Amino acid sequence: MHKKAFIFADIQTGVGLGHFSRCTALLHILEQNNIQATLLDSSLLLSSYMDIELKKCNLAVIDSYVLELESYQKVANLAPHCIFFDDTLRLPYPKGILLNNSPSASKAIYQKHYPNHTLFLGSNYRLLQKPFLEQLKTKQKFTPKTISKILITLGGEDILNLTKWIITLLLMQNPNYQIHYIHKDTNLHSNAKGYYGLSPKQMANLFTQMDLCICACGQTLIEILSCKIPCIALEIAPNQHENLKSYQEAILAIKEVWNIDKNTLQSYLLQHLNNIKNPNTQNQLIQKGIEILNQPLKWEESLQKLLF
Repeated sequence: MHKKAFIFADIQTGVGLGHFSRCTALLHILEQNNIQATLLDSSLLLSSYMDIELKKCNLAVIDSYVLELESYQKVANLAPHCIFFDDTLRLPYPKGILLNNSPSASKAIYQKHYPNHTLFLGSNYRLLQKPFLEQLKTKQKFTPKTISKILITLGGEDILNLTKWIITLLLMQNPNYQIHYIHKDTNLHSNAKGYYGLSPKQMANLFTQMDLCICACGQTLIEILSCKIPCIALEIAPNQHENLKSYQEAILAIKEVWNIDKNTLQSYLLQHLNNIKNPNTQNQLIQKGIEILNQPLKWEESLQKLLF
């Protein structure tokens, strides 16, 4: 009989695109290990119906930036095994496993804060959906890119409201740039093409058509690197710091964008845009991204020890 798992993620809260993507990847990993998994919105944990279901499952997973401690305690009391995503040492979590798959996640720091928890840390617990894994595994000779097609993707909500501003800045530098962007408003700019609600396969196909991606430092950054596309990455929220730190050798980064005025941000962007035109820079960034993402995975071994 298959083991049963529930995964709860922030899907409907406006910060959920990255959560949904990495949790979908985890769902597929669980299924590959003979675990019947269901992905649900984190808000459903407030339902009493889920109390009954959690008692029947073997594993519960939470990936949230908004749930309070009470929700985690409830799940820990009902489900026999729990995995909690954590990027920022956010809460004094109850018993369970803490997951931070940023390559720079510090074992020493986590052991200090959570001495009684099991820790799944680092790139050995990488989560990529199938289309991005396929791109990562594809062997191809590096071809220098003349920067023409540029994609901007700064999260589902674009919390700093920068997408339209960056489009305008880029077109002022070169009216011939072909600008694409992912945003809930697909009509932000008449001279740029907008997308929203793409499937993972459509996302991977879009990334591979680009010469450059300008993105935030969340899950999408990892997906872009898997597609071997040069990247300028903006840290648009504090919870993205570990990803920026983890992949800093594979990207041209701009730190703490929320603390930067637009004149300074413009200067950094234009400097990186100039630097990334260099074929050697492009090759170094792409190769470093491949090296980081190709670390061997521990999911199968860890799940077998946990549930079987």
